[in-house]
Amino acid sequence: MSLQLFKSPFEKDFRILLGKTKRELTISSPYINESGINIFSNSIQDKSKIKLSVLTNFSVRNIIDDITQPSALLKIYDDFKETNISSLAKLHAKVYVVDETFAVITSANLTYGGIKSNFEYGVLIDDTKTVKLVKQDILDYANLGNIIDKIFLNKIYDESKKIKKIKTERDKSLKNTDLAKLLSQSEQKINVELLENRVTKGKTINGIFSDTIIYLLSKYGSLTTEELNNHIQAIHSDICDDTTDRIINGQHFGKLWKHSVRNAQFSLKKKRLINNQGRRGNQKWFLNSN
Repeated sequence: MSLQLFKSPFEKDFRILLGKTKRELTISSPYINESGINIFSNSIQDKSKIKLSVLTNFSVRNIIDDITQPSALLKIYDDFKETNISSLAKLHAKVYVVDETFAVITSANLTYGGIKSNFEYGVLIDDTKTVKLVKQDILDYANLGNIIDKIFLNKIYDESKKIKKIKTERDKSLKNTDLAKLLSQSEQKINVELLENRVTKGKTINGIFSDTIIYLLSKYGSLTTEELNNHIQAIHSDICDDTTDRIINGQHFGKLWKHSVRNAQFSLKKKRLINNQGRRGNQKWFLNSN
């Protein structure tokens, strides 16, 4: 396996790499803005033939702070014929995979700063076996995330434009509590939209937790229910709300999301995909061997 170092200035080597794409690109970048997408898109000759998979962090905070821009993601859909975009909370990996030929693991986000102005660093790998593993890892991450389609993006883009306008007005009148209230309402609306998209256009809660359990057991071998819960909450903080209890006949029976995880466990066990072993309260869960 040979390695090539990617260092600042980053843009030239990055453009050359993207220009080698023949079939597909797999990308992980928590932050994505229009400037980054323009550089990225302009580096690829025939975008109509390229399958593009993008993993980002399309969180409320990143949208509000204009770090991951809805307009940039919309441009991806406009420029590329076959596109899949997914969002994963706490994503930090910056990875660019060209076909199954090259992979760059780097500090650089798909932004103006990441590609042009920041002091970034990275490593290019051209060993096919390793590149395939890197690509699959990113696709596995993406499978855990929130699917972001173009219709949903347009709704969030419209709301983000309102937020920009509100923030501009607030800057002119910092003491205007009405503007602050409007900003808070817009933030809450985006948050609700993201959560609704997660469970309506994507997978069911059971499906999300089931896929995550399979992923975690594949990675760690075996885990207790408590260990599974800790990992799942870390991955899916947006839908693992500790403030919501399961209530039956006025009695509290623990956190609602933990009951959903348990339902997913037993659903997978019924399908004979996973099993458990040990005494109750200290059971280990593991994948069934084929």
